[in-house]
Amino acid sequence: MSIVGLTLILTLCSGCLWAPDLDRVRRDIERQLPGSEFTKEIAFSLGPVTLGVAKLVTRFVPETEEARTYLADVSRVKVAIYEAENISDTGNVKIPKDLKKLLEKDGWELVVKTHDDKGATWILCQLEDDKLEGIYVVVLDRDELVLVRAHGNLERLFEKAMRENLAMR
Repeated sequence: MSIVGLTLILTLCSGCLWAPDLDRVRRDIERQLPGSEFTKEIAFSLGPVTLGVAKLVTRFVPETEEARTYLADVSRVKVAIYEAENISDTGNVKIPKDLKKLLEKDGWELVVKTHDDKGATWILCQLEDDKLEGIYVVVLDRDELVLVRAHGNLERLFEKAMRENLAMR
């Protein structure tokens, strides 16, 4: 099963779950870009219970076996994608306040930061006992704003994804 298929299944199972922390980041960026508009394309938040149901479903649907191996390492995931309009220059956008607050907490580090007039990207990672336990990704360009926050045994998850990617070459 592809990641797109998994995303579709999780989206359909997510109901009206909402991620207010991701929405705060969107509003912060929107305030920094006067006249900009962000239209929600997709937003969901899956916690231990919803992910547990998804993991259970993958046990009974043979086509989702691959997804099960990825879900096993995720304990919480939030995703929001917005269509962006009226953005001409992102050169003055600063790191959102919620991300700054995370950086003040133990274990969160800013590992990627790119910024120019065409877009901005921030990737924060949370390390516990030298293991990747959390990730927060913010990608902004003139067409789209993508926000992803995930927790779990992400180090093992990324190892699986990298192995699979290398095997496909």
